[in-house]
Amino acid sequence: MTTTIGRVLATAEVLGRDLLRRRLALVMLVALPVAFYAATRWSEGGYAYTSGGMGISWSIAGAALYSALAARPVDRRLVLDGYRPAELLAGRVVVLMAFGLSLALAFGALMYGVAVPRDAMSLFVSLVLVAGIAVPFGLAIAALVPRELEGTLLLIGVVGIEMSLPSGSALEGVMPFGGPHRLLALASGRHGGFAPPVLRAVAWSVLLLALATAAWWERVHVTRHPRAVPHARHVGRVALGLMAAGAIVLLALA
Repeated sequence: MTTTIGRVLATAEVLGRDLLRRRLALVMLVALPVAFYAATRWSEGGYAYTSGGMGISWSIAGAALYSALAARPVDRRLVLDGYRPAELLAGRVVVLMAFGLSLALAFGALMYGVAVPRDAMSLFVSLVLVAGIAVPFGLAIAALVPRELEGTLLLIGVVGIEMSLPSGSALEGVMPFGGPHRLLALASGRHGGFAPPVLRAVAWSVLLLALATAAWWERVHVTRHPRAVPHARHVGRVALGLMAAGAIVLLALA
């Protein structure tokens, strides 16, 4: 147990130092959601919470995606040295969640200062849930896609669709960030339930974390005998099974 915790903390420390060294990337990750929010606020007026909240999902998921992709070659060597894939993933989750929650709360304070929400709790809970979904979402993409280009396009596609959907639409209700999206609408004064979006967001977070764990294990684990060669189709089967289970949960909560 002590060894496992030590390995998780060591992985977290290495990732934390790597992120701090990339000052320009951190500045851009923070500036991007601010730009989304400011552009919508100045051009359309209103609260612009949706563009801001969905903007930080891109920043947090992007940090998770690129940090995990950069660590692929190193992770396999660490597994050969005795690390478990779950320990490596757990270390990343710790650092990325700390980064994501810090960004979410700071950005929530910014939006609160610019335009006081009608429901402050919905605003801050939605941003915390965005961070809780975005971290495993970025890690799951990194574990499933072959290269950065595919991962970036998938991330842009999902977040772009989320930002364009009207609140309350059927498609929004089953998208990964659909729960926080509806809470952001509540913060701006629209009517609706609070608990169902929260439950959907938690379900998506758990689903994506399970998917990221299974897919990352398939990608970096090392077989100890020649006959047990992993195949890429295993990842697809795990992904489809988990997504089907998650869809059942989400439909039950809808």
